Amino acid sequence: MVHVVAYDLKTANDTSEDYARVISAIKLTYPTWAHVEQSVWLIETMQDAGTVRETLESYLNAKDVLFVGRLSGNWSTWNAGDKRNNWLHARTF
Repeated sequence: MVHVVAYDLKTANDTSEDYARVISAIKLTYPTWAHVEQSVWLIETMQDAGTVRETLESYLNAKDVLFVGRLSGNWSTWNAGDKRNNWLHARTF
């Protein structure tokens, strides 16, 4: 299964280290990933969206926002580049 993971760090003084902490957690926990936009990732996992959320929320602060949703396979991109598109084409939905 492929999930969309999107987050917004809302704490007043977020630093590059805060973003690095979340990015590192995504990469280490879900080694099959694609970075779509600044705070948007695609991950491949057999976990459901709730489990992914529970796993990643421990890396977030209380005011941060996190969205996790399963991608069903109906997708389209514009200017996303071959790397991201190839990653998606290689997945089974």
